[in-house]
Amino acid sequence: MFAFIEDSATRHLARYNITLCVYVLIFTLLFPPTIAFVHATVLGCQKLSNCNEHGTCNYSHGECVCDNGWGSPEDVNILGFIPSPDCSLRVCPSGKAWADLPSSDSEAHRIAECSNMGVCDRKTGTCSCYKGFQGKACDRTICPGNGNCSGHGKCVSMRIMSTMVDGLPLSTSTSAYSGHLESKTWDQDRIFGCLCDSSWKVGVALGETQTGPEWFGPDCSFKRCPSGNNPDTTIDETNCHGVEAVGGFVIGATGNLCHLDCSGKGICDYQTGTCKCFDDFYGHACDTRRLRFV
Repeated sequence: MFAFIEDSATRHLARYNITLCVYVLIFTLLFPPTIAFVHATVLGCQKLSNCNEHGTCNYSHGECVCDNGWGSPEDVNILGFIPSPDCSLRVCPSGKAWADLPSSDSEAHRIAECSNMGVCDRKTGTCSCYKGFQGKACDRTICPGNGNCSGHGKCVSMRIMSTMVDGLPLSTSTSAYSGHLESKTWDQDRIFGCLCDSSWKVGVALGETQTGPEWFGPDCSFKRCPSGNNPDTTIDETNCHGVEAVGGFVIGATGNLCHLDCSGKGICDYQTGTCKCFDDFYGHACDTRRLRFV
């Protein structure tokens, strides 16, 4: 048996509620995008400073999707960077890490901010490199001698130096240290060293000196003294014919020279490149014996 609503006021209120529910249902079915849009607009990214103009707002979630360089999904995937929710923190230039945890016995040097040799300034997006490193991503070493080989040499990469015939140790090979950036030669254009200047030609051929350049040392700050043959020996100590060059790769040809500071008869001041001759010897190379009359 059904219960009937007798009271007219109660019946009127029931009809109103039913009608209202029907209208709401119809409106929801007909205009769902509008309702979602209104809701999303209210949510938005205003509390996130509208992503600081460095990202796109996901209105439905009230979240920022940051641009590249500010914590984009790519930055997160490659660098492991944790972005600021409002895209206010910068990402620094990146390069192959100088040191990191290898992922296998043949894979290492993952991409890292400042190449793991510097500190990133999140406000400016620039790297402050550790001592001895330079470049936007701290991806190159600085040559010794104030970065310019003390003004007595050329600062070159390993790739360039490997092709230079006067690079030490001397070798007949001119094959470049290059071609395997993802493995063996990843550092070919990252590690730099000095090729020191010389007033004589360095090498193992006729007229060349195999002992090394005039300026020497890691930073080219030392200068060799004049060379000469020791007057107290029966052999010519400046003759390097048949002598194996340091490193053991090549042998001096006929007419190749060895360098003997101060002819072995003095002390070389490598700061000035001048000889202090022993008693009874003189000359810029100390190669002349002083005559004594009895």
